[in-house]
Amino acid sequence: MISDFEAIVANIEHQTTTGLGLIGAGRLAQAVAKTWMVRTGEGVLVWSRSGPRLNGTETRVAEGTWVTEWTGVLKARSIVIAIFGKAFLDLVTDSDEAKQFTGNVFSAAPSLSRELLQRTFPQATIICIAPFLIDDVNSIPMLVLRTSDLTVEQWERAKAELDNFGDLDVVEDEAIFADMSLLGAAWAAVVMAALKAAARAGVRRLRDEAAIGMGERIFFRGLQSLLTNHAEQDASGEIVTPGGITERGLKSLGDMTSTFESVFNQMRARADELRAYF
Repeated sequence: MISDFEAIVANIEHQTTTGLGLIGAGRLAQAVAKTWMVRTGEGVLVWSRSGPRLNGTETRVAEGTWVTEWTGVLKARSIVIAIFGKAFLDLVTDSDEAKQFTGNVFSAAPSLSRELLQRTFPQATIICIAPFLIDDVNSIPMLVLRTSDLTVEQWERAKAELDNFGDLDVVEDEAIFADMSLLGAAWAAVVMAALKAAARAGVRRLRDEAAIGMGERIFFRGLQSLLTNHAEQDASGEIVTPGGITERGLKSLGDMTSTFESVFNQMRARADELRAYF
């Protein structure tokens, strides 16, 4: 007797084409599926090793159509790799189906080089992407790697698919792409942690919980004002305090660039280790 899930899959596996295929069902895959379907109205095929329900929870990527084998997603025009590189390679190594796929492969796995992916999908168009997830926005801005070996036709076809997600920033050098891909997600998270630490330092002398909450709101309100104006001018003078308070604070910071550069270099080194692993 087959399960309900197997019965559902059996009813749809006769389909030969859909817009997008997803390998993975985590936060990125869920955002990709939702954004794709809202902005295109096309279907999404989904596969994950752990299946549609994780630990008995509600169905993940509920907007998509689940397939029982990972090769089922290759029925789509384009696929998105939304799992860790090693897990993906364990799936596709020596796969005849992968070798025959002629669509677009959009890889969000930073540990997988384009060269490695091209060996795995020799007939496909390989595009490395760095998606930046923003809550409550029906788009996914992306950094995209356009390498020189792509033909104009390949690029235009792949770009037409990626345009469905929102704004694209395009670079042509893989090393630059690797560094810049850290800026929008991983680095932003680290800097946010530093900002939260700064907020905690600012309210440390307060003892009342209500005052602490108010102090943190005031801090982030000022920060938001600076960020809003940053693109137009140096925002350091936008918030004025009496008697040179801001000036003394800025002078006492020391060389923060070196500190942040050291942290960023550690993250870059870890990214390089992951790529070297393969």
